[in-house]
Amino acid sequence: MAKITKNEYTYAEFIKEYPNDDVCLEKIFQMTYGQMECCPKCKSTLGYVRVKGRKCYQCRRCYNQLYPCMGTVFERTKIPLSMWFYGIFIFTVSKNGVSAHELSRAIGVSPKTGLRILKQIRKFICNDESPLNGEVEIDETFVGGKNKNRHWDKKAEKSQGRAYVDKVPVLGMIERGTGRVIAHVIPNVSKATLQPIILSHVEHGSHLLSDEYNGYNGLEVYYEREICNHSKKQYTNGKASTNTVENFWSCLKRTIGGSYIKVSKRYLPLYVKEIVFRYNYRTSPSMFHDLLNCLAF
Repeated sequence: MAKITKNEYTYAEFIKEYPNDDVCLEKIFQMTYGQMECCPKCKSTLGYVRVKGRKCYQCRRCYNQLYPCMGTVFERTKIPLSMWFYGIFIFTVSKNGVSAHELSRAIGVSPKTGLRILKQIRKFICNDESPLNGEVEIDETFVGGKNKNRHWDKKAEKSQGRAYVDKVPVLGMIERGTGRVIAHVIPNVSKATLQPIILSHVEHGSHLLSDEYNGYNGLEVYYEREICNHSKKQYTNGKASTNTVENFWSCLKRTIGGSYIKVSKRYLPLYVKEIVFRYNYRTSPSMFHDLLNCLAF
């Protein structure tokens, strides 16, 4: 696995780099149109200049206007861009996520607005889902409250193990060496659901490491598969183990249980997307800029 390094981008650097809305808009313009060598309308190479009082730029020759916020998380927002950028900064420096109330207090907006900002950020996150290869661990987990903690009239019957009547299953695949993870909320853990996802996200011929669950049976045709039998208290078997993907599950459940407390089934895929992003960019020296690049495209 890649060496873990801390996020080195500090608050002092952020304030120095993005002091006001104009600088933030210029950053969005550079990310969106920075590689454009000429005006797409008149082919002029004179460049674009900011239109005073508006979030747009226009060609120096033909006055063709471009709106860098269009199609991004910042489109049609009434919140100052400097607040958006600060909210994104808080989002990335929080180890286990940031709640809507915490964000609203930090940037001075209502909790409802803070919730919308977080929702928009999660929607625009782009995770690398190119096929995994080499040694790949696969496992599934179930997200939901513990039955023993529920009131007597809210307990779910027969909810143990993979009987997920009161929980939502999530499939995770992680590539050893790089530590890159792909995770998806799934409707069930049947073979018909699990195997097409695995086949589309793991290169054929890879070394597949899993537990003894029979939903993975048959993948030996496409992969070199090794198994550790959890039912027999076997957690390593040669190279076979799911300890790395279990580490990701601990991050996912710590974030949901610690910061968000309760997540609905409807929005769980967005939260999983967020936690995958945090996990995959945990070694980045500036997760803020990595997320900004996602949101501006």
